[in-house]
Amino acid sequence: MSETMFFLRIQSKTVLHAVAAMLLFATMAAAQIAGLCNTGQTPATSAGCSGVLVTPNPYGGGPTRDGNWALAYPYPSTLSPDHGPCALKTFVPAWVDTPNIDWLPNSASPASERITPYAGETNISAGWYVYVTQFPVPSVLPGGRVPTSVTINGRLSSDNATYAIYLESPANSAACSAVRGLPVPLNNDLDWDRWVDFSFAHPISAGADAYLAVLVRNQYNTGLSSGDSPTELRIEFFDTSAFN
Repeated sequence: MSETMFFLRIQSKTVLHAVAAMLLFATMAAAQIAGLCNTGQTPATSAGCSGVLVTPNPYGGGPTRDGNWALAYPYPSTLSPDHGPCALKTFVPAWVDTPNIDWLPNSASPASERITPYAGETNISAGWYVYVTQFPVPSVLPGGRVPTSVTINGRLSSDNATYAIYLESPANSAACSAVRGLPVPLNNDLDWDRWVDFSFAHPISAGADAYLAVLVRNQYNTGLSSGDSPTELRIEFFDTSAFN
């Protein structure tokens, strides 16, 4: 996926300054992740995620895009039966739209917003929507140890269900694969108005960017007369996420 993610400018992890923090992380045998950004923020800098939310597009779509998350294009995506979203090569920055009235409102948290296809709060074609972000993996952790895995904890809300999370770490030919230990799907088709927590650990290669892909399936409710319906993803990562 790396050749299509040129617009994501995420640099290497910030070195921890405080001795107390270094001792804490040494005790935990992990280091907090910088550059793994919530949806809806402006682009990350060399210091990590900005924490600044963009102004959402009005209902019906607009030009505002997420600074760190992309969407597989064209959408909805056709997935390989063997490789799933790992086979997709073309991505565009995801849009940040005003939430549909049925979704969890942006005011539910000051740390994230919804990302969507263009005008995703309106009726969009049914099918698979694949959202991708990247984050840097340091060559060494504080104390000199080389990271071999990552633990990611967070919460998400989507319309409709999130079916899987994939992680690709291209350094040293590490594979792209679905993370283990999560329910399938992570949430149900009606969870667009609530948070669902998730947690997983996955092998990772040191010294290169990793790519996180979230697979959302849009499908209409029984009462609708067509296959079109709104679709979106909102995701936040907890500070307990760490390299190991």
